[in-house]
Amino acid sequence: MKQNKIFSVYTPVILSAFLLLNVLSSNEARADKNDAFFGEKIAGTYLLTEADEGGSRIVTITADGNWFGIHSYQFDIKFSNQQGVWKKTGKRKITVRTLDFTLLKDGVGSALFRFTVEFDKAYQQISGELSGKMFPPGVDPFDPVAIPIRTFNNTFTGKRLIVTDN
Repeated sequence: MKQNKIFSVYTPVILSAFLLLNVLSSNEARADKNDAFFGEKIAGTYLLTEADEGGSRIVTITADGNWFGIHSYQFDIKFSNQQGVWKKTGKRKITVRTLDFTLLKDGVGSALFRFTVEFDKAYQQISGELSGKMFPPGVDPFDPVAIPIRTFNNTFTGKRLIVTDN
């Protein structure tokens, strides 16, 4: 009799705890699934126009977290295409870190950039800010105490390149 009483008291508690954990884990899985589709939503090629006559960029964002860019001034200023990675930092927002090589008087340096990019609800328009640091030859741009020889800051807007009938 005592055993039946214990069983009847603990069974609902155990079942309730199990159901609660099941509901919580399914919501977590659903959130992860939505994040998995985020990369597919933003993947594409974009034309970015920088403020203050900063030129334009063509960037390609991949679904798996890569960023490839080319800048309209890079041929005059002599720096390479930019390559980097992105991660989701908000509902429709990413943070990007890119690296490029820069031809300087005393050799090849590098530039490390950080972009914050926000997408509109349709994932067709973007806006954001960028900041960068240029380093002389031989300096590790990933070293947090490395001293840059130049810094950059700007804002930009952009739109996705799409295929049209005309």
